[in-house]
Amino acid sequence: MFLIMHKRVPMMINEQLFSLYHSHLAGINAFYDELDAQDVTAYEGPLLAYCWEDQYLKSKYKLVVIGQETHGWYDDYMRSDENIREAMEYPKGFEMGRRYRRSPFWRYAHQFNYDLNGFDDLNFIWMNVNKFGRSPRPGRPGYGRPDQRVLDKEVEHYNILAEELAILKPDVCLFFTGPYYDNDIQRKLPDVSFQKLGDYELNQVAQLSSAHLPKHSYRTYHPGYGNFHPNEYKDMLRAILEECKR
Repeated sequence: MFLIMHKRVPMMINEQLFSLYHSHLAGINAFYDELDAQDVTAYEGPLLAYCWEDQYLKSKYKLVVIGQETHGWYDDYMRSDENIREAMEYPKGFEMGRRYRRSPFWRYAHQFNYDLNGFDDLNFIWMNVNKFGRSPRPGRPGYGRPDQRVLDKEVEHYNILAEELAILKPDVCLFFTGPYYDNDIQRKLPDVSFQKLGDYELNQVAQLSSAHLPKHSYRTYHPGYGNFHPNEYKDMLRAILEECKR
């Protein structure tokens, strides 16, 4: 009798991400319930990751670009597997801001990816440090950081950044968050440390070290800074790029 061994096919990246999000349904439901009990509702999210796997895996450097928080996004409870699939369709349909190239975030993200990999075709991953952001309400317009209680409950119940990175296995992480989000990064990755890069001040460019991050992980200003100081900002991104390619 011959035993036929079937080679186990590895799960696709998006399947792994879905499984991760599914495993944290209890946590996010606790997040919602505790904030509801405090009548905290002016927030949106979460932003979940989506990967165009073929493009991502053929990149010379697998790049993850990490922003600050959502700026108007999924505005409903994500309490079930169906909700997870729906939430993952949002970034898929957004296509890495292809229609938003006037936005400094997407303009600089796509340019950095092109300079790093030699092509730019949905071949990097977009995430945020904070999964949830503030939603505008009467008397409190605009987006940005949510209520501190939202940030605290996210850390308590839905701190999944390290697990997402373990699935994505990037070669380069670029945090477009600026120095005022270093504490947010540290809350999500408690072992992280920040070192200067070259002659830049720590608030301008930092190299990040963590067991959860690749060797080439950097934090610099949000791309909105490039609207006011384009030459300086391009120089900082060029220094990061050169360090990535060493």
